[in-house]
Amino acid sequence: MRVAIVSTYRPRACGIAMFSSDLRGALLEADSSVSVEVVSIVRGARRTHPPEVVATIRQHVASDYAQAAAELDRRDVDVVLIEHEYGIFGGDSGDFVLDLANELTVPFVVTLHTVLASPAIEQAAALRALCERAALVMVFTETARRMVIEQGLADADQVRVVPHGAPDVLSAAAWSNRPGLLPRAANGLARLSLPLDMTCLDGRIVLSTFGLISASKGLELAIRALPSIVAAHPEVVYLIAGQTHPDVIQHDGESYRLGLERLVADLELTNHVIFLDRFLSTEELAALLARTNLYITPYRSRDQIVSGALTFAVAAGCPVVSTPYLYAEDLLSSGAGVLVPFGDSSKLAAAVRELLGSPRKMAAARVGARRVGAELTWASVGKATLEVLSEAAQRVRQPAAGARS
Repeated sequence: MRVAIVSTYRPRACGIAMFSSDLRGALLEADSSVSVEVVSIVRGARRTHPPEVVATIRQHVASDYAQAAAELDRRDVDVVLIEHEYGIFGGDSGDFVLDLANELTVPFVVTLHTVLASPAIEQAAALRALCERAALVMVFTETARRMVIEQGLADADQVRVVPHGAPDVLSAAAWSNRPGLLPRAANGLARLSLPLDMTCLDGRIVLSTFGLISASKGLELAIRALPSIVAAHPEVVYLIAGQTHPDVIQHDGESYRLGLERLVADLELTNHVIFLDRFLSTEELAALLARTNLYITPYRSRDQIVSGALTFAVAAGCPVVSTPYLYAEDLLSSGAGVLVPFGDSSKLAAAVRELLGSPRKMAAARVGARRVGAELTWASVGKATLEVLSEAAQRVRQPAAGARS
């Protein structure tokens, strides 16, 4: 079977690009006879890509979408997997992707990385048109499946649930020997040759958050919670790892990050907050999470239906304190962490203090994370995804209903 993935892709530094690269590896691992090519969505000038990238789509160039479909047809692809996220496709509400969908002559599957509870009319129309053309639609959780069906984006028999995957190296962090609260490197991870120097974390209780930085991450909430946490646990350090989101830089520059740095200074927390301003490799993330005692996701929006960062943290066995966005509710419901109200730094601080002050509760949360994380390996996710793609490839491609809706 010949598969093509349409997505952002490395070397672009974003979560969807990392996801698609990992997924490709998982599909090849699941069945070595499968061919997996990539159509990469790019911004600006074309860049050098790995050999599996057979075509590129300039995000805001409408003609590129139909040309990519023609290239996939020429390459005799059996099924196409479109990774859908708001903001990576051009046009009003991302509707340029429909030019790709309408020109494809083979079945395609859509993976929905975001399902909004209250999308704009134009967003809903574009996504509904895409899903109607798809052979199957994949989502990451049962909550997302329910929302897709209730909003009429796809029929119930069209939707498949496949969890977000996490690299196997994170499991090494999950099962490493980390007694008590003080961080130590996981077996093997400390010997990795990394440009990331984490000696500054030695002897500290490490709270961490990673990912592309934007105001939606609510990092100021965690920073405002720190004074009372540090008062109870002076050895605490909060590590914020990741670059500012490229779209944020384009519109607002580094104003959000600079505001966070000013807040740290105003609260006299300079010895308790570290900003690591770059996109981390999987190996670096594994090393960081092996040193993390408590992972924090203080996100602002309840609508967030998946988080690669939270998936990675749980797969690495990290107890979590999070605001109750939809994915956090799903992933942490079995005891891997604690949910706190949106925008309430005092409740977040209390939850962190309670966990840090109770080895029993920390251990229970770590066991919960390990239990959930065991189901998130790319090996199992690759097999499940391949089953969905195989099912879709057997379906007859419906004739295009027309041009963009």
